[in-house]
Amino acid sequence: MTTKQMIKERLENLTEEQLNQINQAIEELTGNQDSVKPPSLMSKLTQVKIDASENFSIQVGASLGRDVSEG
Repeated sequence: MTTKQMIKERLENLTEEQLNQINQAIEELTGNQDSVKPPSLMSKLTQVKIDASENFSIQVGASLGRDVSEG
C-alpha cells in the first residue's frame, strides 16, 4: 500500500474539524514551497565584495600589457 492510499483511508475516518486542520497543514506545506525561490544570479552578484586598492583595475590592466595612460 502506498503512502497516498494510507492517507486516503485515514482521511475517511476523520471529523470535519480534523479535516480542516489537515487542510490547513497542507496549505502551509505547499505555500512554503511556492514562496521559497532560489536567489537569482544578480542577487548573488550584489553580495560580492572586493577588497582591493582604488587603482586595482589599472594595475591589472598594466600587468596584462594594456595601455593604462590617463587621458
